[in-house]
Amino acid sequence: MLRQTVSIVSRLKFRKTLAFMLRSSLSPRLTLRWLRFLGEYTEQHTFAPPHDDLIRKSLSSFLVHRMAWKTRFNILTQHFELARQLLCPHVLQALWRGEKIELGTICGRERAYHLQLLLSDHCGSRHEGAFTVRLVDATDDALLCMASFVFVRRPGQSYSLIVGGLQGSARADAKRAVISATRDLGGLRPKDSIMLVLKGLIAHGATSYLIAVSNSNHVINHRTSKRRKRKLPDLNAYWLDRGGVPFPPFGFRIPADPAINEGCGSRRSNTKIAFWKIGANLITRKGNN
Repeated sequence: MLRQTVSIVSRLKFRKTLAFMLRSSLSPRLTLRWLRFLGEYTEQHTFAPPHDDLIRKSLSSFLVHRMAWKTRFNILTQHFELARQLLCPHVLQALWRGEKIELGTICGRERAYHLQLLLSDHCGSRHEGAFTVRLVDATDDALLCMASFVFVRRPGQSYSLIVGGLQGSARADAKRAVISATRDLGGLRPKDSIMLVLKGLIAHGATSYLIAVSNSNHVINHRTSKRRKRKLPDLNAYWLDRGGVPFPPFGFRIPADPAINEGCGSRRSNTKIAFWKIGANLITRKGNN
């Protein structure tokens, strides 16, 4: 693992190399612990070196603003331990190598939509989570919405997940594309579609909620005020509208709708079930081992 870490320097651009070295020098013990974890995890579970972006994962600004580095480290390592218990080995190994997982396709009235699972580092959301679920238009692979998250243990040997970011496309025609997709999916918004997938991911656990990061705790607050104003959506309004209640130190607790698989036969209901099942079917084992 140390050899791969050293060789990263020759593959990265100067600015990224400098940032990686600076972060490592600010917290050498934590960096060494992370590298040790990656090495042991590779040897025991994935049997292939991790993608370079996992090695240079930033713990100085990850998931929750102003959270202690050690806490971030514990959450991140816990995520991968849970992923090992919950996901098929070939899915975990592919993600570990930085590959994209095609979760499934949902058909609307006229168009089709792909759901994908990737490392957050490969979606422009490396600070918001470890894994990211993306909803894209099958015609041109245009992004409609994505959510970044980590798995987390909960009391009673159960598990849930923390949503560190929920965002749409930055394209000029993004609003038009979202409206078009919403109509095509029977009135189901892309954001809500992604949330159904996430709720499906925790369907096999005993925890009836997922956790969401609030505006004030979002890692973008680590950036300058100008960048914050340009990029941060009003997450609080969305979480509250979805039944969220305050849940420190992250932000909100969102009900997981355990009865989502009981449809009424309408197009919208059937579409909701399809999104939820894609998340639920990805989980092969309970996170209580």
